[in-house]
Amino acid sequence: MKKKECEKCKKSFRMAFRASYKPVKEWVFLCNDCLIEVRRDNEHYRYGGTFKG
Repeated sequence: MKKKECEKCKKSFRMAFRASYKPVKEWVFLCNDCLIEVRRDNEHYRYGGTFKG
């Protein structure tokens, strides 16, 4: 199965979430734990879909 590396913690996961969470509109893949962390009270957060390897 394919995996994606989490932009924040740098670990590989079979399921990752595409998101943008910085003022610069850059899409990255995040694991579930990091996604929960960055979306909390973040006006720049945007969800872009789920990758399932």
